[in-house]
Amino acid sequence: MKSMHSDKIMVVEDEWIVADQICNNLKELGYRICSTAATGDEAIRNVGEDRPDLILMDIVLKSKMDGIEAAERIISEFDIPVIYLTAYTNQEYIERAKHTKPFGYLVKPFKQKELYANIEMALHKHRLDKEIKDYLDRLAKCYRGTIESVSGAMELRGPYVPGHHRRVAEFAQAIAREMKLADFSIEGACLAAYVYDIGLACMPISVIQDSGHLTGHSLTMYRNYPQISYDILAKVDFPWPVADIVMQHCECYDGSGFPRGIKGNDILIEARILAVAHALEDLTSNMAFREAFPLKQALDEIKVHRASKYDPDIVDACLRLFGEKG
Repeated sequence: MKSMHSDKIMVVEDEWIVADQICNNLKELGYRICSTAATGDEAIRNVGEDRPDLILMDIVLKSKMDGIEAAERIISEFDIPVIYLTAYTNQEYIERAKHTKPFGYLVKPFKQKELYANIEMALHKHRLDKEIKDYLDRLAKCYRGTIESVSGAMELRGPYVPGHHRRVAEFAQAIAREMKLADFSIEGACLAAYVYDIGLACMPISVIQDSGHLTGHSLTMYRNYPQISYDILAKVDFPWPVADIVMQHCECYDGSGFPRGIKGNDILIEARILAVAHALEDLTSNMAFREAFPLKQALDEIKVHRASKYDPDIVDACLRLFGEKG
């Protein structure tokens, strides 16, 4: 069965006799052993230095950190596939191991053929997963590129200067990270920031340029633009709820916003973040009817509307970012 493999394998096993036996099995199968480790901490250190292609991980180790904890940290930081090797099959270990999404769970004692089959399947699955992830990353870049191009075209019409949507997206990203949102939600908020006002393309220039002083029919028309934006964007099958975020970004935390008058946590958190990010960029930009506010004055203005227009937690995160953290 022996053949030469380019894949590097790390063995984590605290019984040196067992570790030696596993290493011999791997050598007979033609795999390269980059290192061995007897504790979780040692395994994490070795991974950083050796970057193995796969890890064979014992669960019960003679250290404070067991194999499952070590695997969780390694998978999170390095994205390296792990196969558990253990003599234990109790439900507690199996349930904990499942949360780390392992590529195999071999019960000792195992045969060499079983080891070989598990390693080959794990390496193959990890390669496929990486190809899928790379494809999704390219797809996300395509979405971003298309959306940024659309927002650039909208900025040519006004009322904002070039780069407005990019700055709103940067503010939204910073606030979302400060609030420790998941990467998926952060990406959705950023993409929505580029097209939140796409519905304004249907508005007369006079309505757009005088949006701060509208009454009557003009005000009604203006307040309908989030719905128009939703209708346009809902036709695009985004992985993120971009259309909903865009429709809700003019809603207020106290329910006084538009177009639907929803409030509080009924408004998507990405939309609540976008509302604050847009306000900050809007206030610190030169407009046809006023000069830009200094940053401190803009933050004070946003603070005035804490818990009325804006989610108080998001306002606090914004103040921490641009006030305390500079």
